[in-house]
Amino acid sequence: MKNTRIIVAAIAILSVTAVSAQKAKVVSAYNYNKAFERDKDCEDLKKGIESIESAVKDEKTKDWAKTWYYGGNLYFNAALTKDEDCAAQFSNSLDKTFEFYVNAMKYNIKSADATSIDIDSDEGMMKLLGLIYNKETDFDDPSYMSDILGQKFPYLANAFINTGVEAFQAEDYKKAKDLSEKSVGVNAFMNRFDSLGMFNAALAAERLEMYDDALAYYSILTTVGYGGPELYLYMASIYDRKGDTTKKIEVIEKGRKAYPNDPNLITEELSYLISTGQTEKALNNFGAAIEADPSNPSLYYNRGIIYDELKETDKAAADYQKAMDVDPDFFDAAYNLGAMYYNIAVEWNNKASGYGLNETAKYKAANDKANEYFAKARPALEKAHELNPEDKPTIASLVKIYAMTGEDELYINMKKKLGQ
Repeated sequence: MKNTRIIVAAIAILSVTAVSAQKAKVVSAYNYNKAFERDKDCEDLKKGIESIESAVKDEKTKDWAKTWYYGGNLYFNAALTKDEDCAAQFSNSLDKTFEFYVNAMKYNIKSADATSIDIDSDEGMMKLLGLIYNKETDFDDPSYMSDILGQKFPYLANAFINTGVEAFQAEDYKKAKDLSEKSVGVNAFMNRFDSLGMFNAALAAERLEMYDDALAYYSILTTVGYGGPELYLYMASIYDRKGDTTKKIEVIEKGRKAYPNDPNLITEELSYLISTGQTEKALNNFGAAIEADPSNPSLYYNRGIIYDELKETDKAAADYQKAMDVDPDFFDAAYNLGAMYYNIAVEWNNKASGYGLNETAKYKAANDKANEYFAKARPALEKAHELNPEDKPTIASLVKIYAMTGEDELYINMKKKLGQ
């Protein structure tokens, strides 16, 4: 009996000794971190991390909130250090900081449900978030939560965003997506919606041709109004690459409802309607839009494009001119009006050139028509040139007009602008 008691006592002593040894490693990690914060000696950081990595693998200390919290602090300081040589020894410090702090919050919750949470799954993360923000949840040490969420995570989110942008610029899109998604996750723990992180993740996903991920992120962002009409164009472009015309048009239509006056969405819808022969619908859509918003120059301009395509010159000219009346600086409207007349003039000029010597009357009639349309084109193109003096197509058209009208000085000056 005495031997049995001695053996039991010995086992108990060994168990206590083992626990004490692991607890000592946790305490050592804490002390090494404090020493590093005081002296900035990278060796203290290395020794602290070695101690804590051992402690999180041990059955006796791996479920302690303080084990993970102290480890998070060590990796946080590794990520924060300005010593480049020291930082290089902990290249995964941002990821490890996030991992340790999430586990610290998990084990800090007084609930059996918390300790069984799989933080590597989206479902697990959502469950943990729900417990953290549940008013009924008790914590072993509330100070851990306030420090992590109030002090450490704001820095961590910013660091994930910045390093994600750097990865994107270096064309490491996989890393960029991962870091951006982690920024979204960190912000979620702070009860914040990270629009920028989600947008960056979407861009990276698009570059990786992970189109479903990109579409999911863009779609969420449209619900909060982030990114404006461009997001609908991004989604339309992805659906176009996927060969899903139906979804592409659905997205454009949603974008038009959200941003009825956006010229790019209008143009996309216009292109589709015209390409599918739905000209009447296109004109009706613009007619209704103009009635609702008569001071929007883009609506007149885009309807003018339809009439231009249909060769209804007078109606197109009226819309282009109306767009210019509403917005005198509307270069595209001025250029399109001039280009429309110019192209008609060139057609008549080509007809005139095709008549023989015995067709004088036909030549004169066609030449007169050409000159009539060149004259109509001139003021619009001169206005376009005034608005954008560097535009080469405008300059080239004016060179032709001045040559046809025999205005040598204007012709020479304009030709110089072409570099000829």
